[in-house]
Amino acid sequence: MKKVVIPFMAMILVFSLSSCQTGSDEKRSFTEETNRSESYNNVSAFMEEESRKVFSPYYELLDFAISDYQEEIVEGNVEASFWYKVIYKNFDKDPDTVGYIQEAKEKGDPHYQQLYDEYLQPKEMNFEWKAVIDAADSITLYANVNPKGTTWEKAEMSDFILTKE
Repeated sequence: MKKVVIPFMAMILVFSLSSCQTGSDEKRSFTEETNRSESYNNVSAFMEEESRKVFSPYYELLDFAISDYQEEIVEGNVEASFWYKVIYKNFDKDPDTVGYIQEAKEKGDPHYQQLYDEYLQPKEMNFEWKAVIDAADSITLYANVNPKGTTWEKAEMSDFILTKE
């Protein structure tokens, strides 16, 4: 009985505390079951559009997901931090026609079969972002560039395309 009552009481306490928050700097967390804010919907649409614009020349894009979304009002702007996942795969074609896989086959690379098998499998890209939405509904993105903490740096989705220079 104790095992059932303690989690139940904890849920009531969390719900009670969250419903008591007030003020303009209120943080809001969203889960799948709750209604999304207008800001969340704007960020979601913006991120999908940017992802399609940047990555669709290189990959078939299968899905987009926002998780751990939190927003707060800072100096009149909405600041939303979140994780963003893009599920993608290579375009459908024979893996043996792809340069690096052909080269691995010709050289007898022991990883050839793995490269071949994984070529058409879905993969994911993961990002940690902060989106700042100003009064004109313009969105500026910041990426967390610190792997062991949080350091926001202004960024664009296209910053994550590797190019030969």
